[in-house]
Amino acid sequence: MEMKLIVFLCLLVTSQAVFADTKYNPHTNKYETTTPNSELKYNPHSNEWKYAPPNSQPKYNPHSNTYDLAPNSYVQKYNPHSNQYETTAPNSELKYNPHQNEYTYVPPNTQIEYNPHNNKYEYPK
Repeated sequence: MEMKLIVFLCLLVTSQAVFADTKYNPHTNKYETTTPNSELKYNPHSNEWKYAPPNSQPKYNPHSNTYDLAPNSYVQKYNPHSNQYETTAPNSELKYNPHQNEYTYVPPNTQIEYNPHNNKYEYPK
């Protein structure tokens, strides 16, 4: 019985967590903390390459007059701590990163990950 409980708890925890990857971006020469399924995409409006969710395209953010790489389903949500709108998934949650002293929208059940390449704890983007 005890072993079954341990296996159940392990399955529950791993099914709820969104894991992160640290991926190298050869265009910026930096490592980015991102989700495992992210893909390297080019944003012609900002002239930059970055990792983004699959099927991402430049999406206009009228609040900042910029284009963010995001899937069509993403929306703009107001972050009262930064006084800006972020392009994010509809079910994202505003979470605090005590290491960076900032709030950001992230997918539910996302955990802070350590990026050894820049010595920072970050949420995957």
